[in-house]
Amino acid sequence: MADPGEPDTSGLDVAQVDAMFDAAVAQARPQADKRAICVGMQGLADKVVKDAPARVTRRLGEALGLPAVPASQCRADVFPFVAATGANAMLYTVKVEARDAQGFLTFWAVATYGNLGANGAQFRLVRLAGRWKAEATGMAVVS
Repeated sequence: MADPGEPDTSGLDVAQVDAMFDAAVAQARPQADKRAICVGMQGLADKVVKDAPARVTRRLGEALGLPAVPASQCRADVFPFVAATGANAMLYTVKVEARDAQGFLTFWAVATYGNLGANGAQFRLVRLAGRWKAEATGMAVVS
C-alpha cells in the first residue's frame, strides 16, 4: 500500500497539507463497518505513496473518531485493513501532482473503502480569505 517514511512536503505548510487531507476525507467518510483509517501521501518528488506526516494521521483519527495508522501498516484485499489487527479500514491518500512557477499546486485526494470502491478528485490548492482551500478542477474518479 505504501512505503514507510515521510513524504516530500518541502514547500508546503501545515495548513496546506491539512486542506489536502480534508479534501480526501470529503470524498467519502468512513462507513459503519470501518474500524480504523490508514493515511498515506505522495509528495511532488516521491515516486511512491509514503506514510502521511504523523501529525496528519493523528489529526484525522481524532476528527473521525477512529484509530489511525500510517498507510504502510495497512494492506488491501476486499477492503483496506490494518495488517496488525485485521481491522476493516478506510484509506485516505493525497498525491501532489504539480506545482508551477507561480506556486499553484494541483493534487489528487482519494478515499478508498474497497478493492472496487474508491472516490477521488483532482484539486487545485488556492488561498481564499487567508485560508487554504481545495478547489475541484472537475476531474474525478469513482471505482
